[in-house]
Amino acid sequence: MKVVPWFSIDGYRVVTERGRGGDCHVSATVTAYIGPECTEREASGVGPVHALDRALRACLRDAWPGLDAVRLADYDVSVVDAARGTASPVRVVITFADAAGRWDAGYVSDNIIDASMEALCAATIIGIMRLPSDVGEVVVG
Repeated sequence: MKVVPWFSIDGYRVVTERGRGGDCHVSATVTAYIGPECTEREASGVGPVHALDRALRACLRDAWPGLDAVRLADYDVSVVDAARGTASPVRVVITFADAAGRWDAGYVSDNIIDASMEALCAATIIGIMRLPSDVGEVVVG
């Protein structure tokens, strides 16, 4: 028997479309492995981070339903090297909260969406680790 703690992301995609009327539509697709099982979910959101979060949660919901109690408390982006202009790397720090407290996770990347997804995944893993131990692992094999 092998214990696989958490999940891995195989890939993701974010599409933002803005129509002539100014309305924006954002959708994200996330492909995740939980143990040997691959799941892919798509979700819409008001922005790319919201759509990624909803798609990631949809992938993980069956394995960790307790994550529904975890909420975004803060989202912060800062430029690491402003000399590079709009090509500057950014640091994304995401704060999640549950009934017991708050925690942060962050990531630095040249791509704000990539930094956001990595920070979301790291914060989600911490959320899984905070769940009761009987629901924090997936047993495979």
